[in-house]
Amino acid sequence: MLHALAADARGAGTGEATGALRVAAFRSAALHLLPPVLERLALRHPGIEVSVTVVRELGPGTAGEVAEGRADLGIATLGGGSPLPAGLVGDVLLEEPYSLVHPAGHPAPRTLPLVDWMENCGSYTRDWWAAQDWIPAATVRAEDDGAVLSMVGSGLGMAIMPALSLTGAPPSVAVTDLGPERPHRSVGYVTTPELATTSAVRALVRELRSLHPRTAKAQVTAV
Repeated sequence: MLHALAADARGAGTGEATGALRVAAFRSAALHLLPPVLERLALRHPGIEVSVTVVRELGPGTAGEVAEGRADLGIATLGGGSPLPAGLVGDVLLEEPYSLVHPAGHPAPRTLPLVDWMENCGSYTRDWWAAQDWIPAATVRAEDDGAVLSMVGSGLGMAIMPALSLTGAPPSVAVTDLGPERPHRSVGYVTTPELATTSAVRALVRELRSLHPRTAKAQVTAV
């Protein structure tokens, strides 16, 4: 935190946002949400030096990186009975729906075995998941959502995945809307009250809000 406050003090005379900005993000956010944001940030504020660390959204996750002082801002999953650690502030950037993902052209995708990964099905989906008697226990647990998508595309099963994870899904994969009661995941940012006032964090938050609408959408087909 001290480095960000010091950078603000150095830039006070010029009004320029400068200094190092450490961002922690889970995998799909780092791959699909951050790149256009960081591109615009670099154009508008070339004095900000951003580093991104990919953190699994398990246990403390990205919010824990901020709470422990290892990141200035985290892209995190919010809500769903998982309150922010004490001393952090944040806000939701987008709500991404979950969809059924399956091999393209399969006549009965809900009969396939389930492929899943540890970061999926958090508290925000648990109740919905438990009410779906057609979803079996996972046959395969992969390391991350990218591996799940590859396995589904290879015909090894179906998966229930959020929209960010489906960005750029290959043609071998079909994405089917789960209907009006489908679960959603809230994705947002977290930081500390002190860092939230710094010019670098404020600049990044502005770009996040301007480039990402409240709802993320995957390309889906009707059930």
